[in-house]
Amino acid sequence: VGINHYPLLKDSSAQPRNLIKPAADAEAIAQLLETYGNFQVQRFPGANIEGSWQVDPHPKTKNCEINALKEAISKLFNPLDNIPETALLFFVGNSLLDEQGGVQEGFLATSDTNPEKGKWGISLHWLSQLLQKSPVKQQIVWLDCYHQEKKIDFLQTTLSNIESTYN
Repeated sequence: VGINHYPLLKDSSAQPRNLIKPAADAEAIAQLLETYGNFQVQRFPGANIEGSWQVDPHPKTKNCEINALKEAISKLFNPLDNIPETALLFFVGNSLLDEQGGVQEGFLATSDTNPEKGKWGISLHWLSQLLQKSPVKQQIVWLDCYHQEKKIDFLQTTLSNIESTYN
């Protein structure tokens, strides 16, 4: 997953928090995994670019929405058939931290993320629960998140909760 465009996610100066490299980075990882890791790769958002399927650097927003990414992640870790031995999720893009009542929750931002309207993205708590229910034996979650806030411990906290359930 490589998401460049965040038209509804604004920084402190009300400018979109768009990124330049996520799609290219995700495509580079996809090619390495296919070539050297013997992985079957699904690109998100994907498009036919110059005759080959690639991570799309300029997708239509609907292709990077919360529900579309949630469905793709669900199918990766909880497929209906042909359960793989190993599943790897690589995400590069923005992340967010919501804190209410002293409770922090982390999110992976999608192109339709808009905290002002209550659309935060993919909840890391949801991802944690999905991984716990997954029949896939080897689960790899590789997050390369851009985060503009000072506290970024939410990733470590959420992922350590996942880790502790398997130890």
